[in-house]
Formats: sequence, C-alpha cells, structure tokens
Amino acid sequence: MNLSNQTTVLHVSDTHMSPDFRAGTDMWTAVVRYVERARPDLVIHTGDVIHDEPDNERDYEFAAFQMRRLTTPWRIVPGNHDIGDSDPDPYHGLITDERLARFRHHFGTDRWSLTIGDWQLIGLNSLLFDNRLATEEAEQWDWLEERMSESNGRPVGLFMHKPPSINSLDEDLYVNKAVGLKARARLLKLAESGAVKLIGSGHLHEHVVLLSKGALLVGAPAVGPLPAGKASLHLGLRCNGIVEYRLSGDAVRVRLLQEADLGIRSVT
Repeated sequence: MNLSNQTTVLHVSDTHMSPDFRAGTDMWTAVVRYVERARPDLVIHTGDVIHDEPDNERDYEFAAFQMRRLTTPWRIVPGNHDIGDSDPDPYHGLITDERLARFRHHFGTDRWSLTIGDWQLIGLNSLLFDNRLATEEAEQWDWLEERMSESNGRPVGLFMHKPPSINSLDEDLYVNKAVGLKARARLLKLAESGAVKLIGSGHLHEHVVLLSKGALLVGAPAVGPLPAGKASLHLGLRCNGIVEYRLSGDAVRVRLLQEADLGIRSVT
C-alpha cells in the first residue's frame, strides 16, 4: 500500500440530533473536535441526522446547524428518521415528497458523487429503493448508472442509510433492517462486476464488517444513543462511535473509533 497517496474518510451515522437530546449533542461535539484534530479528507454522514420524527422542523434546524460545525468537507444522505421509512413496517410512515423536499432544503441533494484520491465515492438515498416514489427511484438508478460509467476503472464506494443486506448480498431475507430485494439484486450485480468495492451504511446502530461477492460491507454504529461503556454484541457491535477508512489504490483499511478514541470519558 502506497501510504503517500492515502485518503482518510470518516463515516458517521445515526446522530439523532435534537436540542432535547443532550447526550447525543455531547457525543456529536466530541466527533466535531476529533475531526478538527484528525483533519480527514472527507466526512460522510449516512443518515438519521435528526432525532426521531421526520416532520420535526425544530430538530431539522438544529441538526443542520450542528453539521455546519464541521470545517472539513462533508456529505450526507438521508435516513428513515429524516424522510420516512420503507416497507415492511415503516417507522413513522413511508417516505413522502414533502419529507424529501425538507431534507433537500436543509442539506442539499440526497445523492452525490465525488472523486477523492484513487476512489470514486457515491452517496445514495436508500429510502427510495423499492418504495412509493417510483419516479424519484428511477431517476436515481439512471443517475447511478451514469456515475458508474464515469468511474473510469476507479474503485467505487457506495454510501447509504440502510444496509444492502444483513449477511450476504445474495440473500433473500426481506426485513425493514435492509433495502428491498429488487434494489439488493441490482447492488449485487454491481459488486459481482468488480466495480463496487465498498458499501458503507448505518441504520442498525451496530458496527459490522463483512465481505460479500467481492465488496466490503461496513456498518457504522450510531453516535450517542448509548450510555458510555454500554457496548454490546448483537448482529455486530452496538456502541457509540464512528468508522475510519483509509483508502489507497484499490485497498481499504477499516478502523472503528469508539468513545475513548474520540476523547469521551462519560455520556450523561
């Protein structure tokens, strides 16, 4: 690995920010201070930026202000708490045009693409997958096809809120914790083609690292919901923290940063 060409990306998720959620705000402040010290090339937020209710304008304004505390480049994609959920069992209802417009008003586009170092990183709105806004979903798939064609052989990393699967990209498990089966099949083809090397997500509030069909699947833990020192094992490690990627060539190194790494002694 050529460390001279190394790019550092920090992946945060599920911050659930609200002026009424002090513990989460304290954790976010610790993340902001860490970013100031570490100076990564990019910070990616994979959604659930607001605390709970997609229609809470007060929480949206607060979360938008908190994101602007970052002085390094950053990108964000929406989560189900931000714009509404997908089937089955949608929490706080399905995605709507109004909710999507609110996210775009506060944070800009819900999908993005950029070339950074040797990689092309692409953010996707996973709540559009197999959901009710069919025109929006079709436009995003067309947009993704165009971005993939522009990658020119660079390794591609996709970032979204819901993970593409629970255990493997070819599984047929259909649950609210992951994207729908039609979208998963299309993501599987991208991985099997060798184009997509990394898929980063959130939603589960757990840190998971899996290799499936040639792609590294990485789940970021949440920022703030747990009392300090209360990490536990579920599908992955449920803890407070963020994920660091170090990208060089077509290689990626993944490191979990927990409370102690971020300089946190306690969360109340």
